[in-house]
Amino acid sequence: MSMHLLLALVMITPLATAIIIYFLPNNFSTLSIFHVIGSFATSIIAFYAISNVIHGGIYFLWDELFFLDSVGGVFLALIALTGLLINLYAVKYMQWDLEEGKIKIKDVKLYYSLMNLFIFTMITSVVANNIAIMWAAIEATTLSSVFMVALYKNKRATESGWKYIIICSVGLAFALYATVLMYGAGYHALKNGESAMLWTSLYTNAKLLDPSALKLIFVFALIGFGTKAGLAPMHTWLPDVHSEGPSPTSAILSAVLLKCAILAIVRYYSVIGENVGFTYVQILTLVVSLLSIFIAAMFIIRQKDIKRMFAYHSVEHVGIIAFGFGIGGPLGVFAGLFHTMAHSLSKALAFCVSGNIMKIYGTRDMDKMGGLMKINPLTAVLFAIAIFSLIGAPLLAVFVSEFLMVKASIMTTQYLPVFLFVVGLGIIVIGVLAHFNHVVFGKPRGEVKTQTLGANAHLPLIVLGALIIAFGVFYIQDWYLLLDNAVKNILHI
Repeated sequence: MSMHLLLALVMITPLATAIIIYFLPNNFSTLSIFHVIGSFATSIIAFYAISNVIHGGIYFLWDELFFLDSVGGVFLALIALTGLLINLYAVKYMQWDLEEGKIKIKDVKLYYSLMNLFIFTMITSVVANNIAIMWAAIEATTLSSVFMVALYKNKRATESGWKYIIICSVGLAFALYATVLMYGAGYHALKNGESAMLWTSLYTNAKLLDPSALKLIFVFALIGFGTKAGLAPMHTWLPDVHSEGPSPTSAILSAVLLKCAILAIVRYYSVIGENVGFTYVQILTLVVSLLSIFIAAMFIIRQKDIKRMFAYHSVEHVGIIAFGFGIGGPLGVFAGLFHTMAHSLSKALAFCVSGNIMKIYGTRDMDKMGGLMKINPLTAVLFAIAIFSLIGAPLLAVFVSEFLMVKASIMTTQYLPVFLFVVGLGIIVIGVLAHFNHVVFGKPRGEVKTQTLGANAHLPLIVLGALIIAFGVFYIQDWYLLLDNAVKNILHI
């Protein structure tokens, strides 16, 4: 199968699935079957496409409007792998909400349709070569996901939906300034409107662009796309939105969406760093990364709401990804890219297992939980894998990237940033372990609604847990090769 066809299919399949589901009859089994088939088809095609760029190839589609390179391949892998497992878990979660009367069957249809539309917009943002299309696709992710956040239609969910739209739209206005200014800088240097809109042309001719303009552009891009990514201090929408939506929505937003905005920052980082020197983009990225980690730490240690705790973990881990790029160099950038997958898997498991825990206790309040190990040991073990991965315990995925970041910092004598990095993570470890102990051990401090959840509620989570361990223990050759080529692409080496 040609790459042109693969790239077209990877975009069209989730869009077609969304449209088909929207016109299906209101039958839960039928809707769920099409949702699962569409998710599998999208992921299989995506992995087939990624296999062609592992060794550094680059492929274009439709007059170079879209492309897939090793950098895009890294982020497409997150959508294909984590997105699939979250979608499988969503079937059981929707069944629970339907049985409890929280939603109606038409809401399930809308949810499945929007989820696939959301996947389509994220894939489009990842493979967009045109800078305007990339911006529009990231804006479209907000519009396609806001109704999934407000699915329960209660006051708090609706307010969170509005907050999500308003703050992200304001942030993306800054991203639009960056897009327009980047086009202007490209047109001034290249004298060609079409080339000035394409990342591949800007990348190749990065040294011809105006360095003064590029410095301002990176500030706008960091504020604009950083808002969507959840970087502090532009993160204020994230805790409310991630905590009020259904758990699969929280999982896909945290595990995948935030990374699409990170990719946009990485594209600007690469072009602007090549022109003005990577020290400039590294310093700005380093500042927001450490700010994100410390702000997250202050809120994580005082949280009682399990979903808000994981939401602040998103702020922390987006900050950790930015820290890798802030330290810079091949090893720092490699660690930042590795952390995108490590966090994606860990946070998907964290939010999905929080759905199971809320089903058991009927609440998000950790003060009313306790004794999870005795009530449902499998859920307790999955919760432990998620928690210990998020705090960077050895043999789990997050440890690998955080260790590499510390190593990269020491090798480049950036002692103060790495000291602050370790202190910030240490505060979070202490707070999170206290919460973990509160939920898993002791006796239940509130009502226990149910003790059994069913195999469908566990299977996707077991796979996520196994992947977290696999990425933490094994050398996955194709993944490392893809990251190596992505690093060379970003740093122009």
